[in-house]
Amino acid sequence: HDEALEAYAGALALLPDAPTTAELRTAAKERYAQASVEHARSLVKKGDLAGAKAAVDKVLQPDISPNDPGARALRADLDDPIRNNPAMTADHGKNVDQVRRLLYTAEGAYNLGKYDQAKSTYEDVLRLDPYSSAARRGLERLAAAKSDYQRTATDHARAEMLAQVEGAWELPLSPLAVDPALSGPVGRMADTSFIPVAARLEQIIIPKVMLEQATISDAIEFLRLQMPSEDSGAGTVNFNLNLGDAEKAAEINALKFDLQLNNAPLSQVLKYVTDLTRTRYTTDEYSVIIQPLGTDSTRLTSRSFRVPPGFLASLSSGATSPTAPTDPFATAPAAGGGLLAKRLGAQEALAMQGVPFPDGTSASLNAQTNMLRVVNTEANLETIARIVESIAETEPINVITRVTIIRTEQRNLEELGYDWTLGGVGFDGDSYTLTGGSQGNGGNLFDVPFTTPPGGTVRPITSGNRSGDGAISSNAIDDLINLGSERNTPASRAPGIFRISGVFGGNQANMLMRGLSQKTGVDLMTSPSTVTRNGQASSVRVVREFIYPTEYEPPEIPQTISSTEIYLNGVFIGSEGNNSFPVTPATPTAFEMEEVGVVLEVLPTADASKRYIEVVMKPSVTDFDGFVNYGTPINMPSGSGSIRITDNSILAPVFSKQKVDIPTLTVADGATIIVGGLLQQSMQSVEDKTPVLGNLPVVGRLFQSKAHQPVSTAIIFMVNVQLVDPTGRPFRQQE
Repeated sequence: HDEALEAYAGALALLPDAPTTAELRTAAKERYAQASVEHARSLVKKGDLAGAKAAVDKVLQPDISPNDPGARALRADLDDPIRNNPAMTADHGKNVDQVRRLLYTAEGAYNLGKYDQAKSTYEDVLRLDPYSSAARRGLERLAAAKSDYQRTATDHARAEMLAQVEGAWELPLSPLAVDPALSGPVGRMADTSFIPVAARLEQIIIPKVMLEQATISDAIEFLRLQMPSEDSGAGTVNFNLNLGDAEKAAEINALKFDLQLNNAPLSQVLKYVTDLTRTRYTTDEYSVIIQPLGTDSTRLTSRSFRVPPGFLASLSSGATSPTAPTDPFATAPAAGGGLLAKRLGAQEALAMQGVPFPDGTSASLNAQTNMLRVVNTEANLETIARIVESIAETEPINVITRVTIIRTEQRNLEELGYDWTLGGVGFDGDSYTLTGGSQGNGGNLFDVPFTTPPGGTVRPITSGNRSGDGAISSNAIDDLINLGSERNTPASRAPGIFRISGVFGGNQANMLMRGLSQKTGVDLMTSPSTVTRNGQASSVRVVREFIYPTEYEPPEIPQTISSTEIYLNGVFIGSEGNNSFPVTPATPTAFEMEEVGVVLEVLPTADASKRYIEVVMKPSVTDFDGFVNYGTPINMPSGSGSIRITDNSILAPVFSKQKVDIPTLTVADGATIIVGGLLQQSMQSVEDKTPVLGNLPVVGRLFQSKAHQPVSTAIIFMVNVQLVDPTGRPFRQQE
């Protein structure tokens, strides 16, 4: 409609108001009115009420079509506040259309799974319409969809971590025998895009040198002409003659020499030239500097170097400082120290590399900007420059060290025995009686049901045969932990399986079969790991700090107690007076702390080929087993017995430690080796029998007790070391 409106407006402007063109002008006005009405309707849809009214008012002008019915009807609708909102503006209509388009775009992005794009689009909608419920609902759907994904990601991460735990039990295979001489080159090729000047002097070969009665200037000019072109890839060398003052320069230029060489490195040519002219040369990043001998040899110069991160650590790794003579009377250092090395300053680290620092010199490193500022002689600065250059060319190496500690224990207990009790069987008119014996120092058979006549007693036959705890004893330390303050706890016999009983002459005979078959397995796997830079120590501690008492104050007991006991016909019936018995039990006064858990300290150092790693490590696992009570209960006499007042516990903890100290170990990159372990097996066997009865054929087994318990323990320490680049990719996969 816009183009039609412009066309009809142009036609009316070109047609003159004359009788010959009256018909054409009338037709043009009608078409113009129709186009204006449609154009106004489109503006109303866009919210531009003012523009729509202006378009209709142009049609209703006296010279156009003031009585056009379509224009007049639309003009009345525009003025009606019920049909059209008076607050509508063109900007609002534009925003409504843009919001509609953005909502469709966000919905499409959501359906395609582009959640981030959909979120950004919904946020754009809210910037235009802060109260858009559709946008908020869309963001709610996005959050729900992301939550579903995150729950799935959580399940995946959990499954992966559990799989890693299961995979840690895998024992490594023996590596195949490989001849190191047949292996290809290791490590990564260095970047050759920049070649230091000192290296170029060794790489550039001068085919032929023929100098006769030449000065140092002639020789340097000759060497400039012999430099390879930039396109050759070997690089060129700049020469800078700095011969000092005029007198010294004239003296050096007056020296003439002859030199003839074939296929000589540029470094050797320069050495011959400077030796013949009593000069010396040094190099920096861009040129070769030639100076007279002795010039600036002691003059101090300041220079700044940009060093890579971890520069001091790289200098300190593998370097040793001169030590003082050993003092035979000095106190030995404490054992069990950590692996963390002393942090060195810039000057101290450079001195360990052989750089001298005379009086007045210094070196400082700004760790935030990685700028090394050194004040030293020119020759020493050249040495430092080469050190910085070599470290900068070295690719950073990270070392992943993983120590896996596996402990497996298996206990198998097999026990079978019989217990007999016999009340008494009479013979020959009860002239003779066959009955069981006595308990003596054997086991108590109180758990065997037995019915005795009035005044009778239980008569055991097999109380001397050991069973249960009396047959198979556990670890002595475990016994102390389990007993607590009770030192005389009787041993319990094995559980009964079934019983056979009978009554003979009014007395009961019982046989109880006791048996036990147990298999107990304990499997423990701990795999701490750490990532550290090459040559730097690292430690991992997953522990709980257990604080326990080490010293106790002795208990306080009153020396005298006043009371009056009352007896009636020799029977104690009570007491009078002060019967209190104040006792203060043993109180802890000193404490120590023990780390219970997993501790790993490691110091790895990789060789230049990135194939082998020297590792110093201290892995350990500490478990708390329980307390041993060294205290004795304090009792108060009461009549014919006693009353316990306090347990008076004096507790000492028992810890189980599994550790291995490895001073130095060489491991191939990516290899897993066993660095320590323990294989232990103990076996307890018990075969008890009742004399005479236990030797009878066949039935003798009913008077025997047999128990067998083998205990097998295996502990293995495995170490896996990997070299990775800063992105986490293993070096051995990049060859």
